[in-house]
Amino acid sequence: MLWLKRAVLIIVLLLVALATLDFMLENQQSVTLQFLEMQSPAFPLSLFIVFAFILGSLLGVFIGWLITTRLRLRLMLQSNELNRYRKEIDKLRTQAVKG
Repeated sequence: MLWLKRAVLIIVLLLVALATLDFMLENQQSVTLQFLEMQSPAFPLSLFIVFAFILGSLLGVFIGWLITTRLRLRLMLQSNELNRYRKEIDKLRTQAVKG
C-alpha cells in the first residue's frame, strides 16, 4: 500500500512539474510590476506568477507549522495538568483508605 501512495505522489508531482513548465513556456512575455512608486525589472510573467505561488505555499506551510506547534504545546501542558490531578486523586484515595 505504501508503494501505491508513493507512486501516486510521484505521478502528481510530475504532472505539476509538467504543467508548471508548460505554463512558463507559454507565458514568456516580459512585464514590469509597479507598487507604491517602485517598479520591478522586466521579467517573464510566468516567473512572477510561479514566484507568488511558491511564496504563498511556503507561507501556508509556515502558518500551519505555527498552529501545530501551538496546539502541541497546549496538549503537553494539559497532559501535565492531567497527570498532576491523577496523582492528587491517588493521594486522596490512599488517605481515605488509611483514615
